Amino acid sequence: MMVPGSIDGSNAWVEGTSLARSIEDAMVSAKVINLDKEATSTTKDRRTSFVAIATGLITYMKANMEIDIAAGAFGPGASNVPAQAKTLTQVVK
Repeated sequence: MMVPGSIDGSNAWVEGTSLARSIEDAMVSAKVINLDKEATSTTKDRRTSFVAIATGLITYMKANMEIDIAAGAFGPGASNVPAQAKTLTQVVK
């Protein structure tokens, strides 16, 4: 399930994993940001921004993401393939 993320009063991530936290982790890995060298207010503003971006992305995907699977699309004998066409949507919190 996709979770946008949230921060607590100490600016720490509430969830163990979230889209916002993944964005931050990717930016740290790419050396775009350095968590050890920033002020507390900077951390709060950045994480609040990441939560807003993640919320917008998830809202958009929830409204627009569909995956169509045609009946028998994977050939005869394939397991877990619907007998009739199905539309799947992403599960979001």
